[in-house]
Amino acid sequence: MIQEIFSHISTGINVNFEEVAATFGAILCVFVILDRKNNLRSFRVMCIVTVAADFMDLTATFVTKSIDPGTPHAYFIVLLLNTINYCGFGCIAYSLFKYLRSYMRPTKGLHRANIAMNVVFYLYLAIHALNLVVPYIIDYDFRTGEFIRTPWSFIFGYGFPLLIVTMALVQMVQHNKEFTKRQQTTLTVSYIIVLIGVVVQAFINARVLIAHGTGVIAVIVAYFALESPDYRRMSELLKESQEAQKKIREAQRARDDLFTGMTHEIRTPLNAVIGIDQLILLEDKDPVVQVLARKIKKEGETVLSVVNSLLNQAAEQAGDQKNEGDTATPDLEGKKVLSIDDTPINLKIIEGLLGLTEAEVTSANSGHEGLEAMKNGHFDLVLIDHQMPVMDGMATMKKMRELDLKGNTPVIMVTGNDGEEYRKMYAEAGFDGYVTKPVRKDQLYAMINSLIKKGKEDA
Repeated sequence: MIQEIFSHISTGINVNFEEVAATFGAILCVFVILDRKNNLRSFRVMCIVTVAADFMDLTATFVTKSIDPGTPHAYFIVLLLNTINYCGFGCIAYSLFKYLRSYMRPTKGLHRANIAMNVVFYLYLAIHALNLVVPYIIDYDFRTGEFIRTPWSFIFGYGFPLLIVTMALVQMVQHNKEFTKRQQTTLTVSYIIVLIGVVVQAFINARVLIAHGTGVIAVIVAYFALESPDYRRMSELLKESQEAQKKIREAQRARDDLFTGMTHEIRTPLNAVIGIDQLILLEDKDPVVQVLARKIKKEGETVLSVVNSLLNQAAEQAGDQKNEGDTATPDLEGKKVLSIDDTPINLKIIEGLLGLTEAEVTSANSGHEGLEAMKNGHFDLVLIDHQMPVMDGMATMKKMRELDLKGNTPVIMVTGNDGEEYRKMYAEAGFDGYVTKPVRKDQLYAMINSLIKKGKEDA
């Protein structure tokens, strides 16, 4: 039953299939040649080679079946046509590699792969040329009307072409960033189509004209999925869109970097102005001084509001001010607090604000000095400035955890940055909270009170 089916396929249906494939392939060749401005030269070559191989397959088949054995050189003509026909597989595979290579950036690895591919291909041609003298790949017996195939038929007739195609696809995988997902999928599907055709022809019957026909189908699929003008235009638009998005992201990063720098450079001096002003309001009750200090506070808050607006954080800051929680003076009597900051005036402000809590404040002007202080004694609370030279606040926290100095001690980051992104970053680094510059009494007290409450709940 199976033999009858194969015999039926090999005597008629497969010829019609390959004739149709050759016709459509020829139309495609004409079209891509006329429209050569919109497709790659390497694709046109692959298209022409594939269709030419298909026509050679048909020619070899018809000549072999119809030639009179008594015709001069009939045997050599048949041997020559079928040898060239077998070479068609390798030529298609080689042209595919050249097509894929046109998409890849020149590299030393690709150059070496190209040399290796050339060696394999020229060896392949030489082996088939030898078949004309010693027909060990394919031969034909006029007495039986059958092709004579040996194990070398599978090795050099089908194995080498598949090896070349596989090498080409390996290069595509290694350079996958230069191919879109659609291109990779299309080329893989085309490979599977050709593989099926080759397997069918190799293991069913040499007369089954499937392999070259499936090659033409694969090229047609590749054209409409990769090389058609519509796809080309879509790819160009997609590439332009991706480049535009890349520029937008770069501009956004530059803007964020600029705003981050602005935050630090503006809020640091504001911290000094508003911080000192808070201490004046707390300690000097002279009416004139109070009026002037409140004027400074008002103008300082105005500048801070402008800064927040520039950083698109005004609304968030406003929310913080309305919902600061318990702003009462925390009871830190007898508690030891460590303040780490490279700016002396900032240390003075923290000392002044915490002085009202009855805490014992130790100041350190660098991350290294702060770590040494923690090695020499226990602290109930630690405040660390973010941007410091040599070892900033993040690095100080990392080292603190590596040396197992943190323990259960709450640590507050003092920073010019604000927002959800920074809140997550500081929390992941190990900080228990953060306060933004300029440090205001209510904000600092609310943070300390929340940590005290949390500590009691955990206990």
